[in-house]
Amino acid sequence: MTQRHKSNPNLHLGLNTSFRDMPIQEEYLPMVTEYLDVLQETLENALHEYPRVLAFRVDPVIPTEISELMTVVDHHWLIGKFIASLKAIIKHDREQKRRSGWVPDTRVRYVWCREVGENGKPHYHFFLILNRDAYHMIGEACSPNENLFNRISRAWYSALGVEWNPQEPWIHVPENPMYWIDKHDAESFQRAFYRASYLCKADTKHYGQGMRAFCTSRN
Repeated sequence: MTQRHKSNPNLHLGLNTSFRDMPIQEEYLPMVTEYLDVLQETLENALHEYPRVLAFRVDPVIPTEISELMTVVDHHWLIGKFIASLKAIIKHDREQKRRSGWVPDTRVRYVWCREVGENGKPHYHFFLILNRDAYHMIGEACSPNENLFNRISRAWYSALGVEWNPQEPWIHVPENPMYWIDKHDAESFQRAFYRASYLCKADTKHYGQGMRAFCTSRN
């Protein structure tokens, strides 16, 4: 059962507690069915290329002192800058490791959403998807060692145009963020899909001003 989204009639709201027989986070219904569709396709695309993938949730944080100075134009370009920076950092890491011999490569696939809270300020949620033979863990925040978490933090700082401070990563990692998905393992796929379905909820998403509320690397 679906109905058209009042703020964006190109989208449809689903009220079912599952999507194509996969459970979703029903406490956040309604979900945008188009978003669920491309979420599934993005995860499937990763598994078509790699037998094992790492998928995980992170929430980049915009400090208040920066957020108060940001314009609509700044937010319009922010996520594109972040993704470009993260891709460049991952590519550089793979190239550095390749100098010592063959190492597995990875695309940077993602699903993200932009939401607006009660304070009127935008915030973002990300579900990142990588080849698990290249990266199998996120790593610890504020670690002195270079890890995937630090690379994400550096990319976010770069997008905000601020010099990186590893002691203030500006990346929130929620509980149970990480999922290992194996090809032909439907249960591992469904667990990740269930977790990421939160990003597909209709609530708190605003449309207009030429800004996306939801996007994936499939687009």
